[in-house]
Amino acid sequence: MSDTRFTPTNIRADLDTLTKLMKRLSVEYEMFFSQQVRWPPWQRQAECDAIIRHYQKNPPRQTADRFRFNTLVHRYRTTLERFSRRRRQLEEKGMIERRGQRRSALAERESVDVHRPQTLVSQTARAGRAQGDQVRDLYRAYRDARRARGQEIRKLTYAPFAEKIERLLSKARAQAGGRDVELQLTEADGRVTVAVRPVRRK
Repeated sequence: MSDTRFTPTNIRADLDTLTKLMKRLSVEYEMFFSQQVRWPPWQRQAECDAIIRHYQKNPPRQTADRFRFNTLVHRYRTTLERFSRRRRQLEEKGMIERRGQRRSALAERESVDVHRPQTLVSQTARAGRAQGDQVRDLYRAYRDARRARGQEIRKLTYAPFAEKIERLLSKARAQAGGRDVELQLTEADGRVTVAVRPVRRK
């Protein structure tokens, strides 16, 4: 799987390709579970992994593209976890053979880390103070991210969110000594969180 090569074109075309590959991956896994094919779709999975690894190392610059990429990664992780559980259950029941166990273990080790935190949005607050619509933009991104993951948003309103961000910024200003800080929206294991961190000095 590590031999799979990916040559980037442009971010939106590549994300379209990733979307199509993920759909094909699901179809091929279903074919495997129904014993229409002998092996799990390792090659298709490797193709997805190659695109994801590239853009994890070279994150999209535009917020919309970055959000779409991280949403796809979350969906991909969830899909792999579901297929992995299903495969183990079927193997335990003897409904499918324990074929290619070494290949399976290698594939799961080399695949995208399903628990690795992903940064959905990152904004710089100069001297630890939010500028313009930064907090409102972060709030909208937070709502959208929770909605995309099927999480509750009805009780989520702007004022308490803004107050929380200001508390985090105030604490960060005290710790950072007037340095710039990052407002970050991250996702890990399906959970979306907001954090404020000092900008690392180069």
